[in-house]
Amino acid sequence: MSALSRVGLIPNLLGLGMFWGLSPIVTKYLAMMHVSPFMTITFSGFGVGIGLFIVWRTIGKVELASWRLWLFGTGCAILLNLPFGLSLMLIGHVPVATYSIITSTTPLFGYAIALTLGVERMSLSRAAAIFCGFGGSALLLVNPDAANSSELLPVIDIYTLACFALPLFYALYHVFASRFWPKGAETGAVSIAESISSGVIVLPFLVLIDGPAAVEIPQIAFIALGAVTLLWVVERITFFNLVRNFGPVSTVQAVNLSTVSSVLLGHFLFGEPIDARLIVSGALVLTALWLNAKAERARKSAEALA
Repeated sequence: MSALSRVGLIPNLLGLGMFWGLSPIVTKYLAMMHVSPFMTITFSGFGVGIGLFIVWRTIGKVELASWRLWLFGTGCAILLNLPFGLSLMLIGHVPVATYSIITSTTPLFGYAIALTLGVERMSLSRAAAIFCGFGGSALLLVNPDAANSSELLPVIDIYTLACFALPLFYALYHVFASRFWPKGAETGAVSIAESISSGVIVLPFLVLIDGPAAVEIPQIAFIALGAVTLLWVVERITFFNLVRNFGPVSTVQAVNLSTVSSVLLGHFLFGEPIDARLIVSGALVLTALWLNAKAERARKSAEALA
């Protein structure tokens, strides 16, 4: 890799980490403004798809006339929006830091699925990663208010427990995307098909369930929707640039940066406390992600030498 490429990795990682860190912040604001998940997914789906088409079209030709591409994009849209829709419902009930730490365990869930399917083998680094990651995130399940209140509160916070479905669904999405990628499809075309399909799938639910109320949200909410759409257009471009030029192992390191940035942003913007439990949990999860990436790098090197 050239010296220029090495320099380019850092700003790309910092940018992607900040984008991933800002995403739960913006979605929390949308939840606070009572913007429904159906509206968020529909608006952002069409908006990101159109935005990506404009960007990729200025670079070159985008081949979209393939039923396999749209079938794959529909599958990706369903698997991606199941956890995304759930996250929009949960983000208003859990701290941003807790949400970010739990969702950052997606690579560990992905490895656990690959191990179950027999695609991957167990290694010491991977075992340590799973132990640290799941152990660290499990600390967040305990409701800190239960021990300090005379009221009958659950020891395990239900909303936090539900958040663990998010990395599982995201990991299933990644497995589907990697195993069923349509032959010869460009990343730009896939990203457009996935985004447009998201809008098409959720639009009937928006019309039938939200109805006219969907357009009665405050004007600031429409501005927030526009901001999150632009944010995700830039995120998709940065993500694919990192994957194409630096590989998926380097790209996943942005998760570490996003976790730290989300914790800090949640503290400064929402006044969420950063206590010892959160610090220990975050440190264990970040250690797990580092161990997982180290094991993946070793596996790729072994495959290259074989």
